Amino acid sequence: MIKPLFLSVVLLAASLPARAVEWTPVLNGSVSGGQYFFQGQRGNLGGNAALTAAGLVKLSDRWSLLPMYTGSYRGTKGVDDGVAAGTLFQQQMDHTVSMTGIRKLEESTWRVKPSAGYKREFLKETRNESWGHGLFDYEKISAGLEFENTYKEPFSLRAGLDVFRVRFPSYESLESRSGTDPFGNPLGRELASRHVLDTYNWQASVSGNRPWPFEDPKYVLSGSYSFLYKDFLDQRIVQTNGQFEDVARKDFLQSLGGSILRPIPMRVFDGDGRLDLSMAMSFSYNRSNQNTFDATFARFLGDSYSYWTFGAGPAAVLSWGDKKAPAWTSASFRWNRQSYLGRLVQDEVGVYGSAKQKHDRYTFSLGYGYPLAPKLTLTFRTNILWAASNHKYQKNYAYAYRAMNYLIGVAYEY
Repeated sequence: MIKPLFLSVVLLAASLPARAVEWTPVLNGSVSGGQYFFQGQRGNLGGNAALTAAGLVKLSDRWSLLPMYTGSYRGTKGVDDGVAAGTLFQQQMDHTVSMTGIRKLEESTWRVKPSAGYKREFLKETRNESWGHGLFDYEKISAGLEFENTYKEPFSLRAGLDVFRVRFPSYESLESRSGTDPFGNPLGRELASRHVLDTYNWQASVSGNRPWPFEDPKYVLSGSYSFLYKDFLDQRIVQTNGQFEDVARKDFLQSLGGSILRPIPMRVFDGDGRLDLSMAMSFSYNRSNQNTFDATFARFLGDSYSYWTFGAGPAAVLSWGDKKAPAWTSASFRWNRQSYLGRLVQDEVGVYGSAKQKHDRYTFSLGYGYPLAPKLTLTFRTNILWAASNHKYQKNYAYAYRAMNYLIGVAYEY
């Protein structure tokens, strides 16, 4: 993947007229430390770090290149992570490299942006795991093409097509190892194959924002829509008897989002400041052809991976001081509901009911930033999560719980 990408860049540069190449570097980084709390239990103190390094290379008046590296390490668990039994300790690390070409169309505000990238994520679920052997480690290889119309700075319209492959090299289900049930029949539930999480993905998306009113803006309106097709090549469809048919799982995920932002200039501490108030909403619908067979309770559940989610919530950011390096404080609240179309609820001992599963998540976040020096900011963030569900069976996974975390650190922007 890297060699063809590098060769394309070299050939493109060689075909352009000789001129001085302009280079604009960008470097953002942060380091923080904090702790995670779950149902009265405390996780270990851990550190987080993130780095983004990029550079805009202007090759000509119409062609530019944007190479980029992003990486992060997380030693403090986030409240939005899934909570299974005994997961107070978790470490995550990822690295992404990408290359984006930017082509300005002649006498137009349109730009064409071809891109390619590679991501590798590592996840440690326990202390004694070593990096590179985590069950849910994955790699992502992607290519895309985006069309952008910056019709009025900084407002734009965008449309894109992306193709990517996600592979979990270390994941192998327990069922695929056992092979047969006590009667000698092949195990055929959705996790019976070896590489059940690997997917090929195709995504189309449109998004944009605009000022309102257009000539005398007081609000910023934003919206987006995406359609994602996921092909699980090694995951077979489960039948009513728990065996499988020779058809692969396919998911179709549609996502719709929108927000409204109201920036309000105001005086703060006898100086200029600004209050940004926003409200965001999102809706997604996933349609899957996969079912589930619960071997423990001998129960077939049809359409168990189809669901819809709805989310909404306000946010506020107050900033003051130097416009290039302001101090700021923020607060936000978010509610999300996920409703399954086929999964049935269970009581505390596992007995199935007739209602469908519904899961609610309420997240409250606070943040504060204070400039210590040019380009260097002290930051503090805390997140509180309350999860609720009508599904009471939590032997293997928690659906109703409380969690929170905090992070204190510094951020650098160049």
